[in-house]
Amino acid sequence: MREPRGPGQTLFRFVRYWSRRWTGAGQAVDAERGRDVMVVEAVQAWRDRGGATVNDVADELGIDQSGASRFVAQAVQRGYLRKVASPRDGRQRRLAVTAAGADLVEAAHEWQETVFAELTADWSRSEVIQFHHLMERLIRPR
Repeated sequence: MREPRGPGQTLFRFVRYWSRRWTGAGQAVDAERGRDVMVVEAVQAWRDRGGATVNDVADELGIDQSGASRFVAQAVQRGYLRKVASPRDGRQRRLAVTAAGADLVEAAHEWQETVFAELTADWSRSEVIQFHHLMERLIRPR
C-alpha cells in the first residue's frame, strides 16, 4: 500500500498537474502564450516603479537573465511589450505593456476564472471562498 502524500507533496503535484494538463474551457493550454502572459504580468508588477528591466522580469519569474531576455524579446516581437527610455536615465531601456499586452492578460485572467469555476463547480460557495483565502495566505509575502 502506498503511503499518503504530505501536504507539501500534494501542493506541488497540484501545481504541476493543472499547469500542464488543463484543456477545459474549450481550448488547450498554449505554453508560449502562457509564457507571454507571465512576462507581461511581471512587467505590470513593475509599472509603478518606472517600468521593468529584463533583470526585473528574471527576478519576478525566478529564471536566469538569458531566459528572461528570450521571453521578453518574444513578447516585444508579438506586440505585448515595448521598450521605452527610462524616466531616470534616457540611455537605459525599460519595458512597458502595450494595449495588446493588457488585452492578453485580461483574457488570460478571464480564462483562469472560468477554469477555476469549472474545477470547483460542485463545491459550495463557502468552500470556494475558503480555498481562495487559503491560497492567498500561501502566496502572501512573509
